[in-house]
Amino acid sequence: MAKIPQSLYLIHFMLMMSPALFAAVIYFIALPGETSGSTNDETRILQTVAAVLAVIAVGLSQLVPRFLTRGEKFLPMRRFASMKIVQWALLEGAAVFIGVVFFLTHQTSMLIPLAVLIALGRIA
Repeated sequence: MAKIPQSLYLIHFMLMMSPALFAAVIYFIALPGETSGSTNDETRILQTVAAVLAVIAVGLSQLVPRFLTRGEKFLPMRRFASMKIVQWALLEGAAVFIGVVFFLTHQTSMLIPLAVLIALGRIA
């Protein structure tokens, strides 16, 4: 069994923590004292788009590696690392978008799907 490089752990940590840190900065620094500038319709549209994007990202992050490795029993470490980075990047992209929606709408309920995506990135 091949040893997983330490740099892969660092890449994983950074990809998963960047949306969390972004949301934490918004929640603790930008959000207090701010009033939401968006209407209810805008908020619902952004939340719907974020939810759809999150579902698509989760689906793709699980399906893409399976399609790429169909029929292969052993993967070279380089290919495994590349696939994991792509998988984590799909989840991180959706999580960052949810963080932006959280910033625009000031809806703390957006932190729930953000946390779910980060947790899925941890176990992916």
